[in-house]
Amino acid sequence: MHGEADILFAVVRTLHQVSAVAFYLLGIGFFTAAVLLKNEAGGNWPAWWMQVADLPLALSAIVYAGFSLYQSMKPGDGHSRRLAWGIAIPLVTFFMMILVLNFWPQ
Repeated sequence: MHGEADILFAVVRTLHQVSAVAFYLLGIGFFTAAVLLKNEAGGNWPAWWMQVADLPLALSAIVYAGFSLYQSMKPGDGHSRRLAWGIAIPLVTFFMMILVLNFWPQ
């Protein structure tokens, strides 16, 4: 069981790092597109990027926040499935709400 916990910790740490990189890169791209769009530079590309990157940015932000919250609240060196589910369920629900609002017909 101890080996399984070490593997789980390594996976959580790796997913946290990958989601952090994705969040920062998408956020920088989103911010750059907003500045270009505001200054009417770049043609249609900034508007296209802001339409395409909104859901990946939201997903990476939610995953990054979830893993950060789990790592800051977990008990010492142990793991808590109850805590993981308690964090994951509201975040998944929130992302589903974002999906519904994004694809809701206008």
